[in-house]
Amino acid sequence: MNINQKCINELRLMSASVISNAKSGHTGSSVGAVPILFSLFKDHYFFNPNDSEFFARDRFVLSAGHVSALYYSLLNLFGMGVSDDDLEKFRRIGSKTPGHPEFGKTKFVETSTGPLGQGIANAVGMAIGQTMVAARYNAQKANIIDNYTYCFCGDGCLQEGVAMEACSLAGTLKLKKLILLYDANNITIDGKVSLSNTENIAKKFSAMGFNVIKVKNGNSYFYCTRAIAKAKKSKQPTIIIFNTTIGYGTAYAGSEKIHGMPLSDKELIEYKRDLLMPNFTKFTKEVKDYCFRSVRYNKITLEKWKRMYCLYEQTHPELCRQFESFIDEREIDVLKLLKQDVLKEDMSTRDANQLILKELMAKLPRFVGGTADLAPSVKAYVKDAGDYSKNNYRGRNIHFGIREHAMGAICNGLSLYLESPVFCSTFMSFCNYMIPPMRMSALMNVPVLYEFSHDSFRVGQDGATHQPIEQLGQMRLIPNLNVFRPADINELLHCYKIALAGDTPSAFALSRQKLSNVTYGAKNILRGGYVLAGSKGDVSLFASGSEVALALQVAQELKTLGIKCEVCSFPCLEVFDKQSETYKNSVINGSKHRVVIEASNDTTWFKFLSPNDMMIDIHTYGESGTEEELERHFGFTVNSVVKKIKTLLKK
Repeated sequence: MNINQKCINELRLMSASVISNAKSGHTGSSVGAVPILFSLFKDHYFFNPNDSEFFARDRFVLSAGHVSALYYSLLNLFGMGVSDDDLEKFRRIGSKTPGHPEFGKTKFVETSTGPLGQGIANAVGMAIGQTMVAARYNAQKANIIDNYTYCFCGDGCLQEGVAMEACSLAGTLKLKKLILLYDANNITIDGKVSLSNTENIAKKFSAMGFNVIKVKNGNSYFYCTRAIAKAKKSKQPTIIIFNTTIGYGTAYAGSEKIHGMPLSDKELIEYKRDLLMPNFTKFTKEVKDYCFRSVRYNKITLEKWKRMYCLYEQTHPELCRQFESFIDEREIDVLKLLKQDVLKEDMSTRDANQLILKELMAKLPRFVGGTADLAPSVKAYVKDAGDYSKNNYRGRNIHFGIREHAMGAICNGLSLYLESPVFCSTFMSFCNYMIPPMRMSALMNVPVLYEFSHDSFRVGQDGATHQPIEQLGQMRLIPNLNVFRPADINELLHCYKIALAGDTPSAFALSRQKLSNVTYGAKNILRGGYVLAGSKGDVSLFASGSEVALALQVAQELKTLGIKCEVCSFPCLEVFDKQSETYKNSVINGSKHRVVIEASNDTTWFKFLSPNDMMIDIHTYGESGTEEELERHFGFTVNSVVKKIKTLLKK
């Protein structure tokens, strides 16, 4: 047995062993895909063994995250931060080797994967990031940013719409440094792929602008490594289709049964015998020494890169200074972004957001983003920043097309690559398409800014499909996601200060209609909820966004009736929830009754209310009509709200 085959066999047995030890996992592709990923790690994958965050490294994304046992075995074999003990703890609480790879838990894991297809979109985002940085800072004979993004995927990944959305964009943008490693074993959990999918993948990807390479024998190390080398020469993104056998060498080879099944102790013994390694327990010294040649080669490659960078410093000092400033981006005082007179203006928060985006792009080189074909409507576009395209990788406005799900997942990858906040935008009623990537942002602590305009029924005559009702509640249910609904430009600026201060992703609910400036000079906005006006007594009005101005008008009317009233604005319930109990009580307690006014059906508010309190909200879908007609229809007028409060006070 030659040494490469011995490495492959030991990787198969290690993957199967850690799964069997855990009595849980996905043996099928973890043994079937070994030649593909072994050839990648041994011959092509460039990394710094001593620094998993080295910026010029290749990125590897395991989109088929259930193949984690193989991934962790490779990291162990190539000395990349996973120990023998970590493999023993596969799928255990608190381990570095969870069931699906998790960003931040395991070195060299570039993104959390598991929801099929999203990893492909993450990889597209990373490839976009690479082109942006390379176009700005590479110089002749000094390609300091020249990394590849490799993405391992399976049949299931390519059936997901998000993957196809992202790949279509990747082909359009000619992301030549993106290489998809497709493990085509023709099996999913239910059985043969043909049960649900009979399309020609090669022709489909060719039509999307990909270079297509076919490897009939995906079990051959030689053919696998040669295919990857060929892909690296392409001027287009590449998909390599490796024909493999799920569960290779096991008694269940080629069957869907082995997809998510551990081998029994007896079956594992038989598998070791069949692979001619009956006494295998861990990687042999011969195999480890052989694989460490690749590690040493990477160290040599890294030294070459460092010498190139030294030359770059000397020959392009200003460009080098800009690159280092890009990598080590300075903080800015967000609250001083806009002039004070602007903060006093009445305007929609989507228009206010455009002003802020323009200033942020001017001051933060890594800040980029785009929309799902809605730039004129959502205003998340900066005119002077250029349009990103295959002809202009320096552009900072990305046109994602009508691909909301992919847009969010691509932005996760882009943010991970740039190590910076990025933004994406669409109508708030379409945020449902983006819940999966938003959840992954929150899970990974990736600071993507999800900016949703048209935040209530007030969008009017487009009708119910475009009028968000339940969306605020859906987003507020996602742990570790800050949902901002600012009342005016001043609150919006404070929300940005919170959003850019940490790694928590954010969702902004922005208005299409003009909002009155009502919070200029207010204190405690950064606490997420605060007393805006009035004093405690008969009733406290709680509101967010568009309804804050309404609450102030209601309070003024109640005052004329001799009803003592206080108005509290809540631009972010998540931030408010993190304040001290003393502060929270000072805001929400003290009046006899509390009334929430918000154009949503979000039950989050109930934790601040008692049975003697009231919510003025919406529990039906919208209607097609003007803003004024809809306000009367849904009872969001001063007279309607005052009438309801008077009824409450009589109880």
